[in-house]
Amino acid sequence: MQITKQSGRDMLVCRKCEAEFPEGRATKDGWHYECPECGEAEGIGNGLRRI
Repeated sequence: MQITKQSGRDMLVCRKCEAEFPEGRATKDGWHYECPECGEAEGIGNGLRRI
């Protein structure tokens, strides 16, 4: 499976719902991150991880 980056952003995956999305969808202020799909996973390294 090949994953491509969108708009030069890092791609993230949610550890709870396994959704994949660009980093920009997971944050509004650039500091706090939350899964845009389930809203339960928070923080890069905790609930979200880079792919």
